Amino acid sequence: MQQGISPDTSFVTNIITASSSIPESEISVEELSTNELICDLVEPNLVDLNESYFVTKNRGIIITKTTSEFISRDPSDNRKYNDDELRYLVSCGPYRDLNLSYPQNTELKKKNKQCSFTSNCSGPGSERAEDAWVTTGVSSWSKMTGSDGKLVKHFKSITHTMAENRLLNFSQKRTNIDLMLNAQRRLADQKREEILKLNEKIVVTLLDVARFLSRQSLSFQGDADSERNFVAAVNMIRRCDPVLDQWFKDVNLRPYHTSYLHHDSQNELIKLLGSAVHKSILNDINNAPFISITTDSTMDASHKEIYTIVVRFVKNSVVQERIISVAQLNSKVGQDICEHILEQLKICGISTDKIIAQSYDNASNMSGKRLGVQACLSKCLNRSIMYIPCSTHSVNLVLQHGSRVSIDYINCFGILQELYNFFTGGIKRHALLCEELSKTSYGLLVKDLSKTRWSNRYEAIRAVIISYQQIMITLQKLSGIDIDNNTRQAATNLFKKLCSFTFYTVLLFLKNIMASSNALIVHLQKPEMDISTSIDMVKDTINLLHQMHDDHMSLDAIIEVSRKDLEKLNVNVDINVEFQRLRRRNKELKSLHEYYRIIFQKMIMSMNEEFKSYSSVLITNLKYFANLSVTWINMFSREDAKQICSIVPGIDDYELLFFEIQLLKSKIIEFNNIANVLNTIETTDVYPRAQRVFQYLLTIPISIATNERSF
Repeated sequence: MQQGISPDTSFVTNIITASSSIPESEISVEELSTNELICDLVEPNLVDLNESYFVTKNRGIIITKTTSEFISRDPSDNRKYNDDELRYLVSCGPYRDLNLSYPQNTELKKKNKQCSFTSNCSGPGSERAEDAWVTTGVSSWSKMTGSDGKLVKHFKSITHTMAENRLLNFSQKRTNIDLMLNAQRRLADQKREEILKLNEKIVVTLLDVARFLSRQSLSFQGDADSERNFVAAVNMIRRCDPVLDQWFKDVNLRPYHTSYLHHDSQNELIKLLGSAVHKSILNDINNAPFISITTDSTMDASHKEIYTIVVRFVKNSVVQERIISVAQLNSKVGQDICEHILEQLKICGISTDKIIAQSYDNASNMSGKRLGVQACLSKCLNRSIMYIPCSTHSVNLVLQHGSRVSIDYINCFGILQELYNFFTGGIKRHALLCEELSKTSYGLLVKDLSKTRWSNRYEAIRAVIISYQQIMITLQKLSGIDIDNNTRQAATNLFKKLCSFTFYTVLLFLKNIMASSNALIVHLQKPEMDISTSIDMVKDTINLLHQMHDDHMSLDAIIEVSRKDLEKLNVNVDINVEFQRLRRRNKELKSLHEYYRIIFQKMIMSMNEEFKSYSSVLITNLKYFANLSVTWINMFSREDAKQICSIVPGIDDYELLFFEIQLLKSKIIEFNNIANVLNTIETTDVYPRAQRVFQYLLTIPISIATNERSF
C-alpha cells in the first residue's frame, strides 16, 4: 500500500458531487448526501463509511441557504411566502406556542365546567401537535370530537384537503408545479441525475478493481518499469466497457480533470475497503456471545517480529476465525505479548469479558504455566481462561520425538534432505532430473524437509518413493558423465545410499505411519473443526497405532515389499548379509524381521504415548463438556449439566438444560460434528440453553493454523 494519502485528492467526494453543467450557486447542502452511495460501493452488510472528510474537501462552493429570522410561524399570518420561506416553514413543522395563555370561557368557568387547550400536551405525536382554534374555543368537548364535531368537519373540508395536497406537492420536489414549469431547471436536474449514475458506475468499477487485486494478493503498483497493475486492470476493462472508456476520454465528464488512477487515489480505495471490512468483522465479533484468542508470530524480511491476533467466534452456526491485528512487537516475553493482545483488543473495542479460551504453540513463552502468555492472560483478567495447546504443533512434536527413537530414522531424513540439496544446488542436475521425470506421468520433484511442518516431510517421503527409479537413473548419469569431481562423487555416494535396504525399508514404514498423522493434521487445521470432534479423531489415531503395533504380519510385510521393490530396480539385496551387518550391533538379534519390527514398534509406542498425553490435556480442559460429543452423548448426565451451568454464562437452570439435551439425543447421534447439531438447534429455535452450550463448544480453538496461513 502506498503512503501519503492527501484529503485534497478525496476522489469519492469529487466524483459524486461533480457536475460541470450545474452552477455552483444551485448546489445546496441537502442535495449532497453521499452516505447512501458510499454504502452501496462496498460489500453488502458492511458498516457505514460516514467519514467526515468525504464531504468536506474539493466540493466547490456549497451555499447553505438560510432563512430570515423574522418569518412568522403563526397560523393566523396569511401573507404570501416565497419558496425559500415555505421550505423553512415545512422543515420546522406545525407550530405551538408553549408560553401562550389560552382563552377561557368565563361563563363556564363560573360553573366549574371550564375546558380549554393547554400547552402541556402528551402522547404520540404531541411534540408536533397542531394548536387550532386558540382564540374562540368551544363550550363542549363533544362539539370538537363528536361524529359531527368541528374536527371531523374540518378534516373532511375542501380547505384541509387542498392544504394537504399543496404540502405534498411542495415536499416532493419533482412534482412541484414550479419545477415542472421550469423546463431549464428540469433538464439540469435530469442531467445531474445521469452524471451521478455515471459517476457511481465509475466508482463501483474502480472499487471492483481494487477489491480484485486485494483478494488475489497482487500489488497495486507492480513493476516500476511496466504499466502498474491497477492502471493495467482499469485499461483492460475500458476495452470491454465503452461507457468507462468514454468517461476517461471526455474531459467534460470530469470537471476536476482527474482520472483517479494516481497512487493517492488507490491508497484511498484500499483504506475505504480495509476500513469497511475491518468494521464488519468487529461488528460480527461484538454480536457473538463468546470469543477465543489465538496468537502467533514470525519474522519478516526486514527482521521485524510480526504478531497476528485471530478471534474465533460463531456466526449463524458457522465458525469464523478472523484476523483483527497484524502488528510489530519487539519482544518474545510472555507478559509483553499478553499486554500486546489486550491493547489490540482495546483498540478494536472488543470486550475481554467474552473471552472463554486461548490457543498458542507449545513454546515456553506462550504455553508456560507461570510466565507464559496463557498464564499472564488469566492473571490480567482475574479469572481462569481455558488454554488449548495448538493441535497441529502437538502432532508435529509427536512425529518429531518419535523419529528420534532410532538412528535409522535420523539417517533416513538426513538422506532425504541431502537429495533435495543436491538436485536444487545445480542447474544441470535439476534439468536432468526433470528430464527423467517427464518420461513418466506420475513423477514428483524432490521436496524440502520443513523443520516445523511435518506434513511437508510426508510429501517429501512420498515424492521420493514415487520417483525412486527416476532419481536413481539421474544419479547414475551424473556419476558417469564428464562433470566436476564434487558433483560426480556426491552423485555416486547418494546412489549407494538409495541402494541401501535399510534406507528404503525405513522410508516405506515412515510413509505408512505418517500418512495417518498427516490426515489428522489436515483435518485439525480446518477452521470449522470443533474440539469434541478433534478429541475423537485423536482417540481414533491412538487406536490405529495400537493396531499397527500389534500387527506383526503387516510390519513384516514392509520388509518383503522393500526387498521386492529394490530387486525391480536391479538392486541386489542379500538378506543374510544384511542380517549379519545388523547383528554386529546387537548380538542377541535372532532375525532381520525382529530388528525392523523393534524399531517400528519403538516409534509407534512413542507416538502413542504422546497422543495419549495430548488427548488427556484436551479431555481435562473440556471436563464435563466431553460427553456432549456425538460419540459420547448417551453418557451425558445431570451432574454434567450442573457443572456446565456453572461454567457457561447465561444458563439459568441445569435441569432444563439436561432435559433439552435428552430431547436432542436422537438428533445429535445422527450428525457427525457439533456444527451440524447447532445448525439444527438454531433452525428450530426451541432449545435456547443447548444452543448456548454448543456455541460455547464451537468457540473453543483447536489450532493456530489461521495465524500461520496469514504469514
